[in-house]
Amino acid sequence: MPSNTVKFTPEKPVKEKRSHGLGITIFSSIILVVIVVTFVGAPVVSRASEQPGVVFGSYDGVPIEFVQGNLFSQQVEQLNRFYEQFNTGGSNIDFQRQLVWRQAFEQTALQIGLKREAELAGIVVTDAQIDKQLVMHAAYQKDGKFSEELYRMTTSAERFKYRQETRVELLVNQYAVDHTQTPLLSTATKEFIASLAYPQRKFSFVTFTDADYPQELVSDYAGKNKELFRTIDLSRITVSSSEGDANKVRDEAVKGEKAFADLAKTYSKDSLAESGGALSVRHYYELKSEIAKAEDLDKLFALAKGGISPVIKSDKDWVIYRVNTPAADADLASVDLLAVVRAYIARNDRGLLEDNLEAQAKAFGVAAGADFAGAAKKLGKPVGVSGWVSLNFGNHELFTPITEASQDPIFQGLASNEDFFKKAFRLGEGQISSPILASPAVLVVRVDQIKTAAAADDVPVTVSAVDSSAYSDRSRELQQQILASPKFKDVFQAEFDRLFTQ
Repeated sequence: MPSNTVKFTPEKPVKEKRSHGLGITIFSSIILVVIVVTFVGAPVVSRASEQPGVVFGSYDGVPIEFVQGNLFSQQVEQLNRFYEQFNTGGSNIDFQRQLVWRQAFEQTALQIGLKREAELAGIVVTDAQIDKQLVMHAAYQKDGKFSEELYRMTTSAERFKYRQETRVELLVNQYAVDHTQTPLLSTATKEFIASLAYPQRKFSFVTFTDADYPQELVSDYAGKNKELFRTIDLSRITVSSSEGDANKVRDEAVKGEKAFADLAKTYSKDSLAESGGALSVRHYYELKSEIAKAEDLDKLFALAKGGISPVIKSDKDWVIYRVNTPAADADLASVDLLAVVRAYIARNDRGLLEDNLEAQAKAFGVAAGADFAGAAKKLGKPVGVSGWVSLNFGNHELFTPITEASQDPIFQGLASNEDFFKKAFRLGEGQISSPILASPAVLVVRVDQIKTAAAADDVPVTVSAVDSSAYSDRSRELQQQILASPKFKDVFQAEFDRLFTQ
């Protein structure tokens, strides 16, 4: 539960203080990724400052508004200053401007959202707490310490402004601290999480991919399903208005007074209209996605050259086809056809393919028991090797990511593969796994080495690192909670486009 009294963290050196009381909080901090962005500050801000105020959204009814001098404008200016450091003369000014403004908008939305949630949670900031924080305000610092002279020189309006900004900052930060830094993990839990860095394993592995599916099985599949691979050359006209209009167009096509291609250019409402409706050569299976009823598709394939199909209903339109070249049976001996069949199996009958790959992988695993490399060599397969891998499902930042353990893209893809972690991390040194499905491949791995504790040159995972990671996770979750809340209304794009039209 959020606390009702704001507690101050230890005072920080003056150099860490921000130039404004609101500044950029821990949740509106700049994403620390180096993005090369051209400085687009002065023209952007000056144009917006000419407006009476632009509302880009709201949180729980509180407007997220750009007014010169308010938080939103401060964020735009700070982001521009930050990005100016990496200016290399980029040319896409419009994109860069939108990047800065979108980031500033989200940071402002986070600040407003967190403030609103803190108020609803009943968090209170006292005058004494504001006074203590104001002693460290950048506006009152001289030679690294609070200056009473500078304080007296500020006007009443400035003092009021700084107090209000400080109150909001304390309110927001306290709410954030309550949701991110309050200990939610016991020491024992943190120690357990840290211990998951070990044991680590090094693997050898062999992969079976779609290319390993035997060509004779592809030929066999083509023979058993030859109807799917028949071809026909077609043109079409797509009518979107009504079935009646489509029938009128078909009547014209049947009369033949106008070329089908000209009718397509006149009446068709699809991407083929300009080319006269030329659909070109299609396989039977390809047209199944366009023509839902099998009887309609069979009738189309039965038409002679120049035949015009009945009007066929699609999802939203009505289609008329013309046969340019009649249907032809598949050439089962054609290398090109077998490539088409192989691709079809991989897309549409993948279970059949993967069953075969798993069977191959299982047979390899049995043969590899005595000599892993030798068994791979007999199959003409290379043996991949990995670096140290910990039980790091999902590539969590605390542990070495699996993507750094190997350059092999299939092995890198195991980062979120439950089958891999369940099978591979039960093995002892020298043991070989059962097949691991890692679509589009199947792997067999062998454990080459096991490291049960940190070596001298390892960087151990500490309890404090677990704390820091948990804080980062909660920070991201809190940010997502605000920006995904139904209380958050986002009309940024429409207002940005209106304000900065091309």
